[in-house]
Amino acid sequence: MQGSQSRRGFPVWRRPRASAWGAMLDQQDILLAALSLQQTGCARVVVFEHLRAPDGLVHPAERDQWLVQTLRGPGAHLPTRLRTMALALSEDRCRHGVYAWDGLSDPRGLEMEIQLEAAAAWGVEPQAVGFDFCVLQAPSAAGAPVRWAACLREHLLQWRQHARQAGWQLPVVEPERQAAERAALCLRGDAQQPWAEAPQDWQFSLKPERGLPDVDWPQLQAGPLWRSLVACGAALGALQ
Repeated sequence: MQGSQSRRGFPVWRRPRASAWGAMLDQQDILLAALSLQQTGCARVVVFEHLRAPDGLVHPAERDQWLVQTLRGPGAHLPTRLRTMALALSEDRCRHGVYAWDGLSDPRGLEMEIQLEAAAAWGVEPQAVGFDFCVLQAPSAAGAPVRWAACLREHLLQWRQHARQAGWQLPVVEPERQAAERAALCLRGDAQQPWAEAPQDWQFSLKPERGLPDVDWPQLQAGPLWRSLVACGAALGALQ
């Protein structure tokens, strides 16, 4: 999630960046994307890699070791301050939703309400989730919708540990759908199917080029480029 100075487990980027990395983490794969801002004001893909764990790695510890070793490569040439990566999680690793806030409770009260909502979605105790949220519009007499996302805290701590071991910081974690929507709406090109080109050729505006109703989401999610959009969308979120 973006848009708050949260310390609940999903903290946000602190300052605008000229380039950013994003990743889509799946059970056996990791897709990496790096975007760079251009003088024209758009962001283009400068690095895109699809990395798959060897089939023989069946134990979680073996996959973790592979992940750490794999992530060391892309950041080896970067200064420490630029080794920062946003992570988008697949649906089985993250819960998200929209909470109907009455607009009356103070920020601390709202935070507690969201934590309870997130914990209920996971079926765990409140302290077992890492979460973030943002209010989508100013509260009115009818309240306000609040978008939230959450993962299990133990998993979040584990991913951060892996990132540190590989030389990266992991300040942003979000659901894959949110990252994909950001990328699909901002991808430059034909309004009917702008994502038909290879990911290495994609360029993104920092503001949406189209609206949510303009995209056939079921078809896009079932297509081969969905996870590529997720990885690019994660990186794009750091630049907006």
